[in-house]
Amino acid sequence: MEFLNLQEETAKAQRKIDLYGTDNFRSWLLYFVPGDGTDMHYHASPETFLVFSGNGVVKGLKGEEKPIKQHDVLCLAAKDYYQIVNTGTEPLVLFGNRSEAFGGAHILADGKDRSKMQQGRVSGALVSSRGPRIDFGQGSG
Repeated sequence: MEFLNLQEETAKAQRKIDLYGTDNFRSWLLYFVPGDGTDMHYHASPETFLVFSGNGVVKGLKGEEKPIKQHDVLCLAAKDYYQIVNTGTEPLVLFGNRSEAFGGAHILADGKDRSKMQQGRVSGALVSSRGPRIDFGQGSG
């Protein structure tokens, strides 16, 4: 059994911190400064995010947009395209988890797999040895 404190991890102010990972599960922390966020993409497995602090928006592939704020939980189905953007004035911090190992597919809106495009590069993320629902519908591709 292992423990960590999300507030202590957040204080590191790193864009992405990989927290726990096994062959079929992973969790991480995202830290976005105002204006920063993810690209439009989907994953092969469902995932959830807890908004630990801050606020922003989640955008869908067809232009739909939902606001998110502290204590919201976002649930995304497999192959559900999304983009998260910090629209606030403070950092947007999210705790995420997904039922797949680190290194899974990250499919961009153009159909390319970003994880394959980045193979061989060091991400700069700290990799630990510790092993309201928004539904945008299924993306295409």
